Amino acid sequence: MLNLIVASVQAILQVMTVVTFGFVLAKAGYFNMDKQKWLSKLNLMYFTPCLLFSNVASIISFEKLIAFWPIPVFYYTFSLIFYVSTQVSTRMLGLNPGYRRFVLACVMFQNTNSLPLATISSLAVSEAAKILFWNTEDTPEAVAARGISYTLFFAIFGNILRWSYGYQLLQKRAGDDGYQNDEEQQQQQQQRDAYLTIPSNYSEDQLHSSTSSSSLSSSSEETAAGLQVPSMPDRRLSSMTLTATPREEDQDPFKTQQANETTALLPKSNSNSSNGVRTLIKRAALRFHSFMTPPLYAAMLALIVGLSPLKQVLYDKQSFLYPSFTKAIETCGKAAVPIILSCLGAQLASISESQHATPAMRKPVTAAVVIRMVMTPFLVTPLVVLFVKYGAPYSILATDPVFIVMMIVLGCTPTAINLVQISQVNGIFEEEMLRMLFWSYGIVCVPVVTMTVFLALNVVDRLL
Repeated sequence: MLNLIVASVQAILQVMTVVTFGFVLAKAGYFNMDKQKWLSKLNLMYFTPCLLFSNVASIISFEKLIAFWPIPVFYYTFSLIFYVSTQVSTRMLGLNPGYRRFVLACVMFQNTNSLPLATISSLAVSEAAKILFWNTEDTPEAVAARGISYTLFFAIFGNILRWSYGYQLLQKRAGDDGYQNDEEQQQQQQQRDAYLTIPSNYSEDQLHSSTSSSSLSSSSEETAAGLQVPSMPDRRLSSMTLTATPREEDQDPFKTQQANETTALLPKSNSNSSNGVRTLIKRAALRFHSFMTPPLYAAMLALIVGLSPLKQVLYDKQSFLYPSFTKAIETCGKAAVPIILSCLGAQLASISESQHATPAMRKPVTAAVVIRMVMTPFLVTPLVVLFVKYGAPYSILATDPVFIVMMIVLGCTPTAINLVQISQVNGIFEEEMLRMLFWSYGIVCVPVVTMTVFLALNVVDRLL
C-alpha cells in the first residue's frame, strides 16, 4: 500500500512542480494575463499540433488497430457513460445550458498523457510491478513499455474527440449566456424577448412609426428607467432583418406582382450549374473548417501518415527525414505540456488574488469535481471487470494485467489540463476551469488516484 501511495504522489508532484514554476513566475511579474493568452494561442496553433502528430503517427498502425481494438471500444463506451451521467446529474442540479456544457467537458475529457504515463512508469519500478507481470519472463521495462503503448493509443481517440467535440463545448454560443447564473439568464431572456417581440397586428406605418419614435426616445427612456437592453448577436440581427422583408413586400401589391411576373428569358447555362456546385463545395469546406482545430488537423494528418507508406519515410531512423524533420517536430511537441502546466500555474496565481467564487460558480465546479473524481471509478471498474471475465476469447488483452490497470486508471484520472488552454483561447469558463483543476489536482487527486490504483491492482490480483 505504501508503494502505491508513493507512486501516486510522485506522479502528482511531477505535474505540480511545473505548475508551481508558472505560479512563481506570475507572482514575480514575468507572466501577466496578456502573455498567458498569447502563449496559450501559440501553444494551440503550433506546439500542441506537433505533440499530437508525433504521438499519433509514431504509434498508430493497422496491426495495432486490429490488436488493440478494445481500447477505442473502452474509450467511447466510457465517453457515452460519462455523457449520460453528466446530463442526468446537471439537469437534476438545475444548471443552465452553459454550465451543463462546462461540466460535460470536464467529465468527458480526462488526463490521458502526463498523469497516466507517470503512474505506470512509477508502478513499473515499484514492488507492485510483480503483480503486473504477464508471464515469468516479463520485466519492469516491458511492463512500462506496454503501459505507455496502451496509454498513447488510448490518448489518440481522446485527443480526436477533445479537439473536435470538446472544443465546440467550450465555445461561446449565440443566445447563450454561458456562465451566468440561472436567475440572471432568465431575466435577460425576458428583457430580450420583450425588446424583440412585435405584435402581429401592427401595420407597416405603425411599425415604422414605433421604430422611429423608439429610436428617438430610447436614450432618455433607458436612462430614466435604468433599463439596459442586452446586446444582440449579429446572427439575431440578421435573422430579424430577413423576417421583416417578406412582411414589407406583402404590404406592397405592386412589388409582389412585379416579382411574380419576372421570368427567365434565356435558358440557364452550364456555368450557372458549375457555379452552384462550386458554391456548395465551398460552403461544405467552410463548414468543415469551422468544426476543425489545429490539433485536430494534426491528428488527422498523423493518421494519414501512420496508416500509409509515409510512416516508413518519416520514422525510419535510417531515412534522411527522420533526424532532420521528424525529430524537429518531436522536439517542438515536447514543449506543449510544460507550457500548458506553466500557464495553469500562472492563472492560479491570478485567481488567488481575485475574489472568492460566487455561489453560481461554486455549484458547477463542485458538480464537475464530484462526477469526474468520485463517480467515475464506480462507473468504469465494473466494465473492466466484465471484460476480464468474458473478454479473453475475443482479445488477448483481457489477460494482460497492465492493460486492466491502465483502463481503470485512464477512466478515472482528473480532467485534462489542456481544457484550460481551450477556455482561455475561447474566452469562456476561464475562472471556473482554473478552480476545477485546482481542486482536482491540488486537493482530490492524490487520495483518489491512490485508491484507484489500489483498486485496479486488487482486480488484477483477484481475477488474473
